[in-house]
Amino acid sequence: MNEIEKQKEQEHLDNVLKEIDGQIDNKNKQIEDLENEMAELNHHFSDQYYFLDDEETVVGGNELDEQETLINQTKEQYYKLKKQRLSPYFGKISFKEETDSGAKDYYIGIFNLTNGTDVPVVCDWRAPISTMFYDYEIGKASYRAPIGLISGDITSKRQFKIKDSKMEWCFDSSLTIDDDILQKELSQNSSQKMKNIVSTIQREQNSIIRDESNILFVQGVAGSGKTSIALHRVAYLLYKYRDKYKSSDILIISPNSIFSEYISNVLPSLGEENIVNISFMDIAKNELSTLTNQLETREQALEDLTTNTKRLNEVAYKNCFEFADSLKQYLNAYVDFSFNPKDFVFGDLKIKKEEIEKLYSQKYKDKTPAVRISWIADYILDKIDVQDDKGEVYARIKKVIYPMFISQSLTEIYADFLANIGLTFSYTNQNKVRYEDIAPILYIKNYLLGLSKLSKVKYLVIDEMQDYNPLQFEMFDEIFACPKTMLGDMSQCIEKLLDENDLDRIAKIVEAKEIITLNKTYRSTCEITHFADSIKGIHSQTVDRHGEEPQVFTFDNIENECKKIVSLVNENASKFDNIAIICKNKKEAEKYYSYLYELDDLKLMDDGSLLSKIMIMPASICKGLEFDMVILPNVSTQNYNNFLDKNLLYVSSTRALHKLYLTSVSDVSKFIKNINTNK
Repeated sequence: MNEIEKQKEQEHLDNVLKEIDGQIDNKNKQIEDLENEMAELNHHFSDQYYFLDDEETVVGGNELDEQETLINQTKEQYYKLKKQRLSPYFGKISFKEETDSGAKDYYIGIFNLTNGTDVPVVCDWRAPISTMFYDYEIGKASYRAPIGLISGDITSKRQFKIKDSKMEWCFDSSLTIDDDILQKELSQNSSQKMKNIVSTIQREQNSIIRDESNILFVQGVAGSGKTSIALHRVAYLLYKYRDKYKSSDILIISPNSIFSEYISNVLPSLGEENIVNISFMDIAKNELSTLTNQLETREQALEDLTTNTKRLNEVAYKNCFEFADSLKQYLNAYVDFSFNPKDFVFGDLKIKKEEIEKLYSQKYKDKTPAVRISWIADYILDKIDVQDDKGEVYARIKKVIYPMFISQSLTEIYADFLANIGLTFSYTNQNKVRYEDIAPILYIKNYLLGLSKLSKVKYLVIDEMQDYNPLQFEMFDEIFACPKTMLGDMSQCIEKLLDENDLDRIAKIVEAKEIITLNKTYRSTCEITHFADSIKGIHSQTVDRHGEEPQVFTFDNIENECKKIVSLVNENASKFDNIAIICKNKKEAEKYYSYLYELDDLKLMDDGSLLSKIMIMPASICKGLEFDMVILPNVSTQNYNNFLDKNLLYVSSTRALHKLYLTSVSDVSKFIKNINTNK
């Protein structure tokens, strides 16, 4: 791009800023006028209050409510314009429709901006025409508008970096997203909040964001942008289907509260309200209310699993399809042998136990036992001539029918099932239900009694789907009867729940028509990605962004190891916005925290913490997060030696954007390959 073109773009930016300033002034004036009108209405209403009849009072109240709503809407538009002024757009395409004589310029930004002309000043990144910016190079292109397919040619394509209303750079781009521009964005420091990626969305990511499938099932490698894709997809759905969805209709199931806090900035930065986040444990506590304080969390379980090999093997089995199939077979038999029908007598009415058995095992067999019994009671009520007080009669019927089902507690049923397959039900040392037992118990409840349907949820997003087992997927499908986007990476499955060979079966459970794969990582440098891949024996495609090779340092004692960690942090603290020291488990994080007293700004993280500049944390809570620099202490053979350790090491390594260091007091783990050791 020559200087004349750059000057033209600067002049265009100046004109856009002038347009925005004019609209800001107009909105400000509207707000002032509306608030004055509101004050007059309040004054009039208060003066006349004692003279108004009931109808006039209601009308007056409604008028005040409408005025307040209008003020809030106008203020929202005002703040949106103020935000837009900081960075009005990030891209531009010149597009010539087949029927036009010349090309028109379309500037692409986070928000739409109009001035009453046929061509918008700025197009929202979610608008149909904007998809060409992400999907096409210069040449033939098309997009699907409400009136149909629009075809033509992209004659030029340009990208911008506008910050605080100043143009930092602009480039001509012939590619989807120019590598130089992508490199600029990826090389930036991370932050305590995830950023939106609207200016660098890649073609494969854009395809998923705009996908029209009811069930979207995505397998993506670490750093492929899965979470960002999910959040941008939510923003896209709220834009395109604004008459169908509002923010309160959408739910995200997140791994933990730190992750929820980390992603909380994305949707607001895209002009949408934040979405409600819950975890699997929130669902479990709601459904198993009598056990609320007796449920082990996943983080607590992982802490124990890092040292309890016997439990680790049992967890792996309880999360496989074989275990799920065995439980289903047991419950199929249970609903039959647990029902003991008897003759029913009510006044002159007598119903033989054989008829009740037939209703239970044949007519209503597709229902849960609780529903079957309820329907049997309905069936009997219809046969009784009741003139009044049907409720009392119905209650008497159910009082007789319900005991025919041999009732046991959910934990008793589960314990019996485990005994049948040669296992023993046991609580943790803190007398809590083990995390790996929560899903089976919930499944039993759903099978026998049914779970609460969250019908208010119209769209569900499940992130980190590799952390869930077949029983959980079936319950998600049962609880949330709505469209879904599910994303994860089977390589990051820590407890050996599932692997890529199980993807087809999981997709079948949730009725996904296809599995979309993302093989390219954008988070880490090539060197860090190749190192992390070597741990798992996988191969990820990378962006050509290079940096230092990961380094491992070995020491004779923990004191010297920690001195090196302090030195590494101090050397890099001024360069990076955040540094994470990721330990194998919570116990180890606490131990190293006590040794790293020289780091004044160091914060010990747990599930309920907020991210800080320098932090130390267990690997169990780092999932989905990213940091400029990562240090992994105690990567010894003794500390990282089984499949869970390997998975923890891989997940922790993939959190690093720019630098990765590993330290050990003895020989390094067998999982660390092709890396120079510094003594």
